Amino acid sequence: MNDGDKFQLRQGTKVCEFCLSNGFFDIIQGPLGSGKTQAMVARIMRHIQEQRVSQITGRRMSRWGVVRNTYPELRNTTIKTWLEPTLVPEEIYGRMNWAPPPTHRLRFGNVDAEVIFLALDKPDDYNKLRSFEFTGIAWNELSFIPKQLVDEASARLRYPGPRHGGSEWHGMLADTNAPDEDHWLAVMTGQVPMPPDLTDDERHEFQWPDGWNFFLQPPAVLEERDARGQICGYKINPASENLENLRAGYYPQALKSKPKPWIDSRLRNVVALVVDGSPVWPMFRRDFHVSVDPLRPVSGHDVLVALDFGRVYPAALFAQEVNNRINVQYEMLGFNEGATIFAPKVKRFLEQHYSGHSFRCFGDPKGRDKGQATEQSAYDIFQANGMPVMPAPVKQNDIETRIEAVAYALNDNPAGVNRMVISPLCRTLVIGMAGRYHLVREEDGELRPKKDKYSNLCDSLQYLCLSLGEGSRMIGLASAAMMKPMKVYTRRSMRRIRA
Repeated sequence: MNDGDKFQLRQGTKVCEFCLSNGFFDIIQGPLGSGKTQAMVARIMRHIQEQRVSQITGRRMSRWGVVRNTYPELRNTTIKTWLEPTLVPEEIYGRMNWAPPPTHRLRFGNVDAEVIFLALDKPDDYNKLRSFEFTGIAWNELSFIPKQLVDEASARLRYPGPRHGGSEWHGMLADTNAPDEDHWLAVMTGQVPMPPDLTDDERHEFQWPDGWNFFLQPPAVLEERDARGQICGYKINPASENLENLRAGYYPQALKSKPKPWIDSRLRNVVALVVDGSPVWPMFRRDFHVSVDPLRPVSGHDVLVALDFGRVYPAALFAQEVNNRINVQYEMLGFNEGATIFAPKVKRFLEQHYSGHSFRCFGDPKGRDKGQATEQSAYDIFQANGMPVMPAPVKQNDIETRIEAVAYALNDNPAGVNRMVISPLCRTLVIGMAGRYHLVREEDGELRPKKDKYSNLCDSLQYLCLSLGEGSRMIGLASAAMMKPMKVYTRRSMRRIRA
């Protein structure tokens, strides 16, 4: 660090414990202003200077990846923090090379470190990690990072190699605000209950690994309650961290005009759903449209499989229409995989959960388009796996038509009974419908739903509703439900299913 005013660490704090730890994967979660991102920068600089001296170059060599989920946030927040005068200023450590990916080469004393800043917001970006070998990887705002990406990155930690004498430490760091309730970190740290009905393999994925450490900072503000137990205000938590480095009045100003979920997540450091825009379906009510208990398959009724073929997050919903009610029972979300990988997963799921049932598949009409690297479309690949797909009946894949079809089903509640009911097992779909699937203004000035993992499952729900004829009287479309159903046959060995 530079010799001027330095980032201050207070003994006995979670920030201090995090900075001094040597765990393989150390994660710090805290409120806004708690110093967690600065602590991560300080931790990187500590490891850079503790590296072994290379037997070849005579220098302490290391290579770091610093990751944020989008490039604008990487440039405007992550890199901006990195270059702060009290952390790694260019005036002392050299100029940042802004050519993509932005890279800061640090040469001082006998240190030779390369810090590469990566944004992972496009399908091709996920392959960036496979192009590098790192000493360490730091995740800025882990609550926006899928676990599959973390798992992939953990296998890229092998620089410098034995030829240079190896590394004093290899590992990963992360900082984050409180995650959403469907995020893997919330489950793995016990901040929300383990999802019900998990297989042994799925439950194993949520077990906390050896060598991982979780540093939970105290809340920045505390609730104040009246004699009836109602929240009547907030007060600054005297035990909150980094207060001495914040301007006077920082938290009182941050509290003004903020909804409770925002305060819970950003200041109280507890899991809460924070909606950043207008929900696409404001009529959705979790207490009304989501069942208390998981929904089970009902014999004698076809299984409806609704598919979205997005490359980053391919999605599938499994539902049944029973007594004119739409029971959405399961969700499946892939990660950075094409139809050749996703289709066998869907087939296995049908065999494991709906053996003996008849099924019909409906999907994104764009799934009929041929791939860039192959003449096969997603529809061709699903057909080859024994799952013919019918395109959802929507003219030009019109988004307004699709959204209205779901809204029609959500509002169609005869005698006060919900026409659409969603299983609590569909955690990501529920979070999306509760507001994560929201409208954002795009470059052309139009408001459209934000594209991410929530949008792909919500798109699948749109194809499901359209295929059942929801809203057809308004939009003049015919139902696709007359497609001949197929039968699910359980194979003796899952190993026979190939991509």
